[in-house]
Amino acid sequence: MTPDERKEARTYAWGYFALHADQRMKLFNFFLILSGLILGAFTAVRGMAPGAKAVAFLPMLLVLTAFVFWRLEKRTRRLVKNGEDALRFLDEHWSLEGLPDKTPHYLHLFARDDYFTDELKKHWWAKRLVPISYADSFRIAYLMIGVVGFVLAAWVWLT
Repeated sequence: MTPDERKEARTYAWGYFALHADQRMKLFNFFLILSGLILGAFTAVRGMAPGAKAVAFLPMLLVLTAFVFWRLEKRTRRLVKNGEDALRFLDEHWSLEGLPDKTPHYLHLFARDDYFTDELKKHWWAKRLVPISYADSFRIAYLMIGVVGFVLAAWVWLT
């Protein structure tokens, strides 16, 4: 690969990665906003019609929203990973020596991140840290909101 082709490939891979990483964060932010709006609407409607069973529709909408956004997150995470893999490939073919302290070169960003994450996981206290990644954090948030929606819907039906 010529230097110009390498530069073009890196620009392409970085653009792809940046687009989907940004999209992933925007999806999560939109999910949080939408969930807040649904919970706020539930509280308001429940206050206006305390005995109405139809109010359970809103928490069930919250469960559906969590499921849909979890699926979108799964797809977007795969797209981000494609960009990461391309950048990793280009980094591996970039002949830069490691540093004296045995860490990957500063410009091998993904390799450095992997190295330091693996080092962190060697500590007993880090093994107990959950979540350790964006994917884990997002999954927990989707699950928590989905469970809240399910519990609220059950509460409406049982009271």
